[in-house]
Amino acid sequence: MLGKKLGVDLGTATTRVITRGEGTVLTEPTVVAIKEGEPVLSLMGSSAIAAAADDSTLELRRPLQGGNIVDRRALTALVQHAVNRAAGRQRIFKPDLVIAVRSGMNGEDRRTVLEAAARAGSRTVYLIDAVIAAAMGAGVAVTSPRASMVIDIGAGKTDVAVLALEGTVAGRSLSIGSEALADRLAGHLDAVHGVSLSRDELRRAVHLLVAASHEERTAEIGGVLLSSHELAPLVTEHLRTLDGALLEVLDDTPPALRQDVKRAGLLLTGGGARLEGLERHLGVVSGCSARVAGEPDECTVRGTALAVDNLDVLRRNFMYIR
Repeated sequence: MLGKKLGVDLGTATTRVITRGEGTVLTEPTVVAIKEGEPVLSLMGSSAIAAAADDSTLELRRPLQGGNIVDRRALTALVQHAVNRAAGRQRIFKPDLVIAVRSGMNGEDRRTVLEAAARAGSRTVYLIDAVIAAAMGAGVAVTSPRASMVIDIGAGKTDVAVLALEGTVAGRSLSIGSEALADRLAGHLDAVHGVSLSRDELRRAVHLLVAASHEERTAEIGGVLLSSHELAPLVTEHLRTLDGALLEVLDDTPPALRQDVKRAGLLLTGGGARLEGLERHLGVVSGCSARVAGEPDECTVRGTALAVDNLDVLRRNFMYIR
């Protein structure tokens, strides 16, 4: 087959596309610009954001929220642009696609993603749960009978799963991710200090939110002096849902496989895994060791590239269209 093979990490905040043999060719914000009345959406990612800043007739739309589709038209346009950017608009051979989505994405949304990729000119399209792709990209042998626990924390979603034999033994999929912490921080700053920070300033301030740490840190962000002790309750509240999901997944895991997890420890992937001290916190909650994967943001897209080379497994386990 001469068509390109593409892996796509369809994230709430960032879309990444990797081409087998070429590496990551596209990393863009998951956003499109729409000019009302125009039949074709012609801008995505950073170029869409820049164009909308200069053209009031362009409307920015984010097709995903919490890992779920909230704008089908924008999602279709986004997938088409991503495929065209990676495989070229003028192509003789159609590409094969593997697209990673939130494990809790419902069937209707999954069909929308499949149809969007088919309309973009793909030859075959496969959907893989992002947590499985992330595990593969982090070097986990998902075909092994020994169980592994992976916690994949994106901007808008979090997947917690125990994996073995190419499948999910037990799992929870949450429609909240690392951006929820920034939103919580924004609300605190507005209520307590009467200030509004930009998204970049909020992300810098999040570095003060050190989970499971008693070392106080201070920093001036947006003209406000903040301390880690002041913000620590925000972290505790933010992590409460994740803590509960983690314990539920462990409870749902058969005892023999739970022992595998305790021996191997927890593996954290996704951009949200970079929150300092998170692995220590989750280690205490679970009673297991925990570690952050190398380049956690890239694990899922790397895993889709590996999945492209194993399409037979995908045919047996995941949704696809030909």
